Amino acid sequence: MLPAKRVECRGAVLTLSCRGPIEPGYAPFVMAPFPELGGNDPRRAPTLVCLGKDYWHLAVSVQGLTAPADAAVFTAGVRPLETMAFKRGLGIRIDDSLEVSAQITLPRHPASLDFRYYSGWPEVTARIFDRAQDHEIPLRPCGAGRTAAETCWRAELPVGTYGRDWSLVLAGPDGAVDRAPGGGSYRPRGSLVHLADGELFSQEPPRRRRSPPRLETITFAAPALAHAFVVHVVLPRDFDVEPSRTYPLVYLNDGQNQLTDRGAFGGWHTDTIAARMMREGRLADCVLACVEMHPDRNRAYFPAGTLTTALGEADLYTDWLADRLFEAMQRRYRLAVDEPLTIVGSSNGAIHALSAGLMRPDRFRRVGCLSYARLRPERNFRQIEAMAAPPLERVSIDSGTRWGEGDSEEMSDDNVAVSLGLRDRLLARGMVLDGSLRYALACGDAHNEGAWRRRIGECLAFLLPPP
Repeated sequence: MLPAKRVECRGAVLTLSCRGPIEPGYAPFVMAPFPELGGNDPRRAPTLVCLGKDYWHLAVSVQGLTAPADAAVFTAGVRPLETMAFKRGLGIRIDDSLEVSAQITLPRHPASLDFRYYSGWPEVTARIFDRAQDHEIPLRPCGAGRTAAETCWRAELPVGTYGRDWSLVLAGPDGAVDRAPGGGSYRPRGSLVHLADGELFSQEPPRRRRSPPRLETITFAAPALAHAFVVHVVLPRDFDVEPSRTYPLVYLNDGQNQLTDRGAFGGWHTDTIAARMMREGRLADCVLACVEMHPDRNRAYFPAGTLTTALGEADLYTDWLADRLFEAMQRRYRLAVDEPLTIVGSSNGAIHALSAGLMRPDRFRRVGCLSYARLRPERNFRQIEAMAAPPLERVSIDSGTRWGEGDSEEMSDDNVAVSLGLRDRLLARGMVLDGSLRYALACGDAHNEGAWRRRIGECLAFLLPPP
């Protein structure tokens, strides 16, 4: 069993409390100029969670906040929770009568980034773009590069003072600028980043040979489920040239739809998206295991006794993933044994992903739920409600706002209230918004693989950021 681990938020934790009567069917929100609090847009500001009569609460991680904020920057209001109004941002109003208090908890260790850059330039400066406070930091030589013509340049960046969306470019002599591929700026994340040839790495980049991401498809038997599962294994960049390195594992339910241009609606493209995000330094290098569904999909994804599948065997499927499949893959693919497993699913696969984290927190502690479906009875919710604190390190929750591509939002839904209810239950038990829990409402998205393709990248980046 892995030791329990508390994920420390990289930003300050702002604890918001609101007291006073709230009209039934409404929830208070607090907005401020920080992106985590909506950027002063009431439609994007997070709602607080009811913890008792006339008492509402929210803990949110805010990056770049280094001291208590002036109370004047916070604006409170209320919004209706009725699904159609909530997803369309209707009925929102500012309410100056609400009493809002804010307390800040600063990180024990202010975040910093050890940034290293490999270049043949004789001098290098990092240009930092952070809100309206752009500035420059010179890099200093710290050793040899990968070749005789190259130098390794270094700077310690005080990223704990930067806002969530900061980025940079590198400036050299005579107006030369190194921009990210595509012409934008780099967005390095983590505590140690190496930048070389347009790619970001969490450790020293390979000096000579490289190997691209590659795919293997294998079959593993699950006797308890009377089925042999097809598993598409996506190995990350340089897997074949770094034989001593180990990798965390990400399980993806409905593996038949995860690969580029395969499966329903052309698939999620998770292999391509993950490879790009690793190059961009927004996702830790990891192994993806895309497990194709059981012929009786809900048998594997649902617990026993639901209205949909009375003979559900999610417990057997979860144990098989956590034990037998992981052990077989660990021997074959150099998986990190001291890293918790990540599991991601959509719709009924999201129900299973959450249940895996709740049933086997000794293995699954990072959970992604895209378009979480309805479970009757809702056993996952009941299990959370019985807990003092969820045993999960990170949870990503999102939903669209309609069911079919041709549906209007007035006549269709993507279980918005269910996803919001999951968010609120986890926040009420100690999880921190944008720290240990991510929630997103994807306006206009339908309930299909094309929509999940647009959202899987941010889900993975939150669940498994660079170290």
